[in-house]
Amino acid sequence: MKKIIALFLMYFSISVSNAQITSENVAYEVKQMTDSLTTEPKELLLTLAEQVVLDAVDSVMNEGMYMQALEILDSVQVNWKKVTGIEPSPQMYLRKVKILMSLEEWQELVLTTEECLRIHIEDISDKIAAITYGTQGYAYRNLEDYKSAIRSYEYALARYNKVGDLGSQGDMMCCMANCYDHLGKTSMASSFYEKGVAKFLSYFGTTRSSLLRGEFNVTDSYMRMVLELFSTHLFAMAVHEQDKGDKIASKDYLKMSANCGNGQAKSEYKRIYGY
Repeated sequence: MKKIIALFLMYFSISVSNAQITSENVAYEVKQMTDSLTTEPKELLLTLAEQVVLDAVDSVMNEGMYMQALEILDSVQVNWKKVTGIEPSPQMYLRKVKILMSLEEWQELVLTTEECLRIHIEDISDKIAAITYGTQGYAYRNLEDYKSAIRSYEYALARYNKVGDLGSQGDMMCCMANCYDHLGKTSMASSFYEKGVAKFLSYFGTTRSSLLRGEFNVTDSYMRMVLELFSTHLFAMAVHEQDKGDKIASKDYLKMSANCGNGQAKSEYKRIYGY
C-alpha cells in the first residue's frame, strides 16, 4: 500500500513540469497495482490520493494563484480515469467550480457543472446536486441567460426540498425572483420573493415584525452567513417594490435588510428616511 501511495504522489505531482515527464512512465505501473487491490483497500487509496490532490490545489489557491490551481486540477482530471479506472469525483468538480467562481469564468463554469451532472447524476448526493445546480444557475444569471438560470434554480430547489434545507430553499426562490424581474415578469418575481422570505423566516424561526423592530440576531457562524444572504435578498426586494411603486413595502424591506446587517441597506435607509 505504501508503494502505491508513493506512486500516486509521484504521478499526481503538483509540479507541472515533473507531472508531464513522469505520467507516462508511472501510469501503467500504478494502474496495474490498483487493479490488483480489492474494493475496500482501493477505495481507501483513492480517497487518500484525492485528498492529497485537493489539499495541493487548496494550498495554491490560498497563495492567490488561481490559474495555476486550475491548471493542476485540469491536469489531474485528465489523467485520473486513465490511472484509477473511474471518473473524477464530484468533489473534484466542485473544487474546479470554486476556482471558476473566483475567476468569474461563467461560461466555463456552466460547462463544468453540466459535465459533473452528466457523469454523476445517478450517484451524486442531493446536497451536492443542489449546490451544483445552484452554482450553475448563478453562472447563467451572470451570463444574463435568465431562463436557463431559472431552470437550474428549479432543479436545485427540488434537491434542497429533499434534504429539508429551508435557508437554501429561500435562497433559490429569491434567485428565481430576481431572474423573473429581469425578464419583466413582475407578478412572478413578487410571488417568488414572498415565498423565499417565508422560507427564510421559517429557517430562522422569526417573524417580519421582529425583523422590522430589529429584535432578531444570530450567533452561530453558519446562520450569520445565511442571514447576510437573506439581507441581500431583502435589499433586492426593497428595490423590486420601489420599482412597482409600493413605497410602504419598499421601506419595510429596506428596514428589515438594514436590521439584518446589510450595510448598503443601512446607508440607503438613512439617506432616504434620515434615521
